[in-house]
Amino acid sequence: MGDEEKRGAPRHRVLKAAKIISMDNKSVIDCTVRNLSETGAQLVIEKTAAVPEEFQFFLANGDTIRDAVVAWNHGDRIGVKFTGESRPAPHAMRMYKR
Repeated sequence: MGDEEKRGAPRHRVLKAAKIISMDNKSVIDCTVRNLSETGAQLVIEKTAAVPEEFQFFLANGDTIRDAVVAWNHGDRIGVKFTGESRPAPHAMRMYKR
């Protein structure tokens, strides 16, 4: 079974800045989104980044966040699965749009 067959929704190639935000809002990791779907994404991170297993995903140009979990990790790339619906980002989180 190929990767496309394992996914719940088709992914689209993108190149967007995003943030991985810990559930307690105390840690923020910059990342780049390489592909994106309704059910998950592939992110590029620094190899030294310690990504929590569960986190909030925030596209830097958006106004919403989604809860996510790490599905796989291969060096500087991780696959994430969204575990919740999009919801409005708190006003304080919108400062990460830069």
